Amino acid sequence: MKMTRDIHDIVGGLLMSAAGLFFALYGREYNFGSADRMGPGYFPVVLGWLLFGLGLLLAIPAWWRQGSPIVLQWGNLFWSVASLLAFALLLYPLGVALAALAASLVALIATKMSLRTRLLVSLAVAALTTVIFPIGLRMTLPIWP
Repeated sequence: MKMTRDIHDIVGGLLMSAAGLFFALYGREYNFGSADRMGPGYFPVVLGWLLFGLGLLLAIPAWWRQGSPIVLQWGNLFWSVASLLAFALLLYPLGVALAALAASLVALIATKMSLRTRLLVSLAVAALTTVIFPIGLRMTLPIWP
């Protein structure tokens, strides 16, 4: 019997480790400080090394664990990219609220949700996007057309 390694966890763990290593090494460019007087480099270095270690803890055991093969879901990828493009193209003509609503509806085309559930989820996403970005963070984005 041929063993299929848990490639999902191997790749995910190695990507986590790579990101952690990047932040830990790049954070050394800033003053580290100490635990009682943290400098700007303290947070990215400490969390970077933690992320690096957690990534290894995920990837190493997966090498000996059986997993399922990777199946690319091209439809989901297509609709995700299409929703990003829809948001980018509709943001300034329609505003954040309607662009987020449209982008969410496009992203949900690949799901098996009912139309009512899609509409409710999209309305919630549009409301949260509007509250967080132009209102909460005061980004200069149009809310409506």
